[in-house]
Formats: sequence, structure tokens, C-alpha cells
Amino acid sequence: ILCCNHIIACAWYGIGSLATEGVDTWVAHTTFGETHDFAYAYLTSLHWSLTQFTPASMEVVPRNTHERLFSVIVLIFALVVFSSFVSSLSSSMTQLRQMTFKYDKGLAILRKYLRNRMIRAGLSIRILRFVEYKLNSQKTEIRDADVALLQLLSAPLQMELVMETLSPWLIKHPFFHHYALLSPACMQDVCNTAVSRVSFSQGDVIFSDHEAS
Repeated sequence: ILCCNHIIACAWYGIGSLATEGVDTWVAHTTFGETHDFAYAYLTSLHWSLTQFTPASMEVVPRNTHERLFSVIVLIFALVVFSSFVSSLSSSMTQLRQMTFKYDKGLAILRKYLRNRMIRAGLSIRILRFVEYKLNSQKTEIRDADVALLQLLSAPLQMELVMETLSPWLIKHPFFHHYALLSPACMQDVCNTAVSRVSFSQGDVIFSDHEAS
């Protein structure tokens, strides 16, 4: 919006400055004075431009047909742009408020559940920290389930996409690195059938002694 107002302000000042001799213009009608430099003239034009996007008003008004036509065009443009901007901003704020309410309500229910079950403080803190971490990561991470168009891909394309996503992590191990070089097709099967994503919290016991793998 500021960029649009800058362009409109420059055009408004140009229309008022380049008019033919004898035609009354807003630049000629406005007394800038010797103490007012070009910056003041630009700010006056910018001020007029901003008033077209808001209910505000100022002393600068069109003085001829060209200025009046330009003013009408700018008003129509401002009506469309500003209305769309306000509508988009309101929709985004509503969605953000709903998401925030949903997360806050979920955390409140979880805290109440932990209190009612008399879960010890240390475990409750770990649970709450992990849930907050997962909620924050969901705001930035785009999961496969969030992209509905991925369901339109063919099975070979989906398998290749999964391999491109997971293989950079697996080939860090020397065994899988050589395995991927020797047999890319088998490596693709490993990525699609033998790999799954599991989230752990700090302090979780992943493996124990004598536990079956």
C-alpha cells in the first residue's frame, strides 16, 4: 500500500506540475513558499494520496478536469485495494485467533488432566514442554497430510518423493551410503517400507537392555 501511495503521489504531483499554462492546478493553487522545498511538496502529494485510501481529508483538491479524472480513478482503485486488504487482514486475524484459542484450550485441558490425575511435577513439565514443542513445530512444518494434492501423484512418483525426502538422512550412515550407491531401487524400497518418523522427548528411553528390537 505504501508503494502504491508513493506512485500515486508522484503521479499527482506530476499532473499538477506539467499542466499547460493558464490552467489552474493544485500545485499552482497551493502556496508552498520559499521555505518549503521539494520534500514538502512530495509530502503534500503523499498526504493527499493517503487520504484517498482513508476517510481523512485535506486542503488539496483537484482544480481541473485532468486532476478530477485522476482523483476519481484513484478513489475507485483505493476502494478496491483497501477493501481487499482489510478483508484479507480480518480473515487472517480471525484464523489466527481461532488457532490460538484451539491450542490454548487444548493446553488448558491437558493441564487440568494432569492435575486431576495427580501426575508428578517433573513428568507434567516434560509432557507440557513436548506438547508445546509439537504445537509450535506444526505451525512451521508442512506435513505430507497437509498437502492434499500429493494424493494425485502416481505410486512411483510418491515412492520417489519419499526417497528424496528420507535418503539424505539415511545416507549419513556409511552402510546406507554404500547401499544407495549399489542398489538405488532397493534403497527406495527401504525408504518407503522400513522407515517411519517417531518423535521423542528429552529424557525418553528409546532402547533398554535385553529388549527385542
